[in-house]
Amino acid sequence: MRYIGITKLEKGMALGQDICNGQGQVLFPEGFTLAYGDIQKLQGLGCPGVYIEDSFGKGVPSPMAISPGLRRRSLEMIYGLFQDDRLPDFPQEDITALAGDLVQELSARKDAIYNMRDIKIYEDYTYFHSLNVAILSVILGIPYGMGQDELTDLALAGFLHDIGKRYVEPEVLSAKRMLTDEERVLIVQHPKLGYEFLQKHYSFPQEVCGNVLEHHEWYNGCGYPLRRSGAEIPLFARIVKMADVFDAMTSKLPYRDPLEPSIAAEYILENAGAEFDPELVGIFQRRVAVYPIGCEVLLSNGQQAVVMENYGDAMLLPRVKILPSGDLLDLRSDKAGGLVILD
Repeated sequence: MRYIGITKLEKGMALGQDICNGQGQVLFPEGFTLAYGDIQKLQGLGCPGVYIEDSFGKGVPSPMAISPGLRRRSLEMIYGLFQDDRLPDFPQEDITALAGDLVQELSARKDAIYNMRDIKIYEDYTYFHSLNVAILSVILGIPYGMGQDELTDLALAGFLHDIGKRYVEPEVLSAKRMLTDEERVLIVQHPKLGYEFLQKHYSFPQEVCGNVLEHHEWYNGCGYPLRRSGAEIPLFARIVKMADVFDAMTSKLPYRDPLEPSIAAEYILENAGAEFDPELVGIFQRRVAVYPIGCEVLLSNGQQAVVMENYGDAMLLPRVKILPSGDLLDLRSDKAGGLVILD
C-alpha cells in the first residue's frame, strides 16, 4: 500500500486500511473502492491523506503499528473515558488489559520503528492522539529494557495523558480564534485536572498518574505545572512528552495543517537538552521514521519512489521502490540524498 494526499485521491481507488472515527467505528473498510462522493466526505472529515492499494503500492508492507481490531477497541475505550456518562463502562482492569494487549503486539518486534502517517478524523483528534501517544511511548520505552508490566504502565500513561481535557469544552479545544484568558488557563490546567480525575476515580500506579501531571514539563525546567527539570521529571513523563509533541506536530490542528515527520523530527533534535531529554532524543532518532513506510518520496535524481523499509541505524536512508518501474533501491548502499516527501 502507499500513502497519498487527499487532493490526489481519484474515483476508483481502493483503500489500504480501515478508516475509523474517534469512537472506533469503521466509516470505510479496507478494500473499499472510493466514489467521488466518498472522496468529498473524507475531505470534509479533515483527513490529510489515506493509504491505498494499487499497482504502485503492491508489495509495500503495512505501516500499522497495531492490529485493526486493537486499534478500534482502543479508540472506543479512549472515547468513552472522555465522556462523563461513559465512565462506568470502563473499569480499570479493562483499560489495563487493553494497554497490555498493545504492549504485547509492539513487543513482538523488539526493533519496532514508528512508521505511521496515521489516518485521523480532524474533529476526533483527541482520541487518535491519545492512542498514538501510547503507541509511540511504548516504542520509545522498549530500548530502556522495561518489562511487560512497566511497559503496560507506560502505555496507560500514553492513553491517559490528556484525560484532563475532558473538562475543556470541545469548541475550545478546536477553536480557530484567539482563546480568552479564562480558556487558556483551563487548558494549561488540564494536567492537574487529569491527575485529580484519576486520583478520584481510579487506583493506577503513581508512575501513570504522575505522568499525567508532568507530561508538559521541559527538560530545562521551563515547562509546567511544577517547573521540574532533568531527572527530576519522571522517565514516563519525559517519554510521553516527546510522543505528545511529535504526534501533535504531525497532526492537522485548528490553526495549521500537519507538518511532515521530517520537520517534526528536526524540531525535536534541535531542542535536545532544552525541551527534551537528550538521551531520549538519541532513541527517538533510531525508532521514529522520518520517511514512513508507504509515503511517496522524491529522490535527488528526480525519480519518484515509495518507501518500503526503514533502518534504525540509517533512518535517512530507507529502502524504496522506484515508480513506475518497481525497481528496488537501498539508499544505504546507493545514497540518493535529500529525500523529499510528496503529498
